[in-house]
Amino acid sequence: AAGAGWLFGYRKPIANGEIASDSLPSAYFRGLNFLLNEQHDKALEILVGALEQHDDTVDVQFALGTLFRRRGELERATKVHKNLVERDGLEPEYRAQALFELAQDYYKAGLLDRAEQLLLDVKGPHELEDSANRLLLQIYDQEKEWDRAVAVANVLESAHSDISLQGVIAQYFCEQAESAIGAGRYDDARSKIASALSTDPDCVRALIQSGRLDALANAHRSAVATWERVVGLDPEFVGEVIGLVEQSFSMLDDRAAHREFLQRCLELDHSNTGTLMAMVEFLVDYEGNEVACSYLEKCFNANPSLPALMRLIQFDPNADPRSTLAQPELIERIASELIDRNLGYACRRCGFRGRAMHWQCPGCRHWNTMSPRQSGHRET
Repeated sequence: AAGAGWLFGYRKPIANGEIASDSLPSAYFRGLNFLLNEQHDKALEILVGALEQHDDTVDVQFALGTLFRRRGELERATKVHKNLVERDGLEPEYRAQALFELAQDYYKAGLLDRAEQLLLDVKGPHELEDSANRLLLQIYDQEKEWDRAVAVANVLESAHSDISLQGVIAQYFCEQAESAIGAGRYDDARSKIASALSTDPDCVRALIQSGRLDALANAHRSAVATWERVVGLDPEFVGEVIGLVEQSFSMLDDRAAHREFLQRCLELDHSNTGTLMAMVEFLVDYEGNEVACSYLEKCFNANPSLPALMRLIQFDPNADPRSTLAQPELIERIASELIDRNLGYACRRCGFRGRAMHWQCPGCRHWNTMSPRQSGHRET
């Protein structure tokens, strides 16, 4: 901003001849030099002085307002940009920039409604309108205005052939579907899920929701088929559907199909402890403790984990765990798991971890970046 101001100041003569045309470039240059050296206080002092002498100079005011906002002085930044917006005879390009800057001030201050109204009025160069739409999308996302968010996301995607927002748009439809399911508006929910899958055919969340609606309608075979598709698309999400699948197979009274499902999940990811524990409990319920314990021992020897060890001890509380942990490599793997428990979920973008699944990361606010972290999955 200071660099741009310097260039404009150098090329444009000062009104009324109050100061020689080469005096402002010197101030801009000094301010720019301080900015490049991260000396913001000194840069601010220079620019404030220039503004006091030439309050009709637009570019220096933009630079000054930006500095105020970066320093957290939002009230002063807002005053500078508001004066520019209200100025008579301001060129349309400058006015659009002033609206955008003022909208950023309001956004930083948490005044989202005011920021939204200003952003809707930004009409200028493509780059400026694009930036305004990006900020508008953040506002609609925070305010959970999903219909408006979808509209703005479509505008942004159509303007950039190299950017895909289909996954994000699908999540907006899923948010609407979740609200509809909670309110018992199942037809509305199906419509939103259909829109999500039309936008992103492999949207895991939409598929899970679709299966839930089928199960609510007692179409359990269809529900299970949909959840099996989820596992096929991304085995990491088996933990999100395994309990749902169990309930549907219980309603169908189909133990054989339930066991086949668990076995297929283990074949896709044999190290997934959650699936292994589900299989063990299935065996306990339908084939007895002895069969379940034997199965678990075999799996534990092939891929030891802390949950598996704890379940083995539960089968025989009087057993000596030292006999099970006789091999040094088993001790090392169990110790590593104790040091770095991988249970829960983590964001692939910012590293945020939590116990509950969030389709939008609470840390960085990005969609589709959270993934399950199962015990037994080591860092690479």
